Amino acid sequence: MTNTRDGKFQQFNKYAVLIAEGCFINDEKHGEWKEYYDQSGSIMIEECYVNGINHGRFASYHPNGQLASEGAYVNGNREGYFQIFDENGKKARTLLFINNNLIEDIEVNDAFNEKGKTTG
Repeated sequence: MTNTRDGKFQQFNKYAVLIAEGCFINDEKHGEWKEYYDQSGSIMIEECYVNGINHGRFASYHPNGQLASEGAYVNGNREGYFQIFDENGKKARTLLFINNNLIEDIEVNDAFNEKGKTTG
């Protein structure tokens, strides 16, 4: 007899704070999964799985609840643009991935406005 996990899953720390939740199908993560900070219980990561493989939206959060990063996985590989934000929610950089390879790292510079012209 095997202990295959199927259905809704929740994990709690020793203080009964929820630290992970999602769903298993045939012992593999499937659908939306969320992980929470151990101390506060606030959201840390949201990610999607298909048959145990990252596939779909990925988002991570700073402890203060602000979005830290957002992007997408395709068949387990980072694909497309990932946006990185500071703890105040301001965009800090943009990363471009193709088949999990970092192609471009664009740092956001306060000295430039949205049209790429210097502001000062």
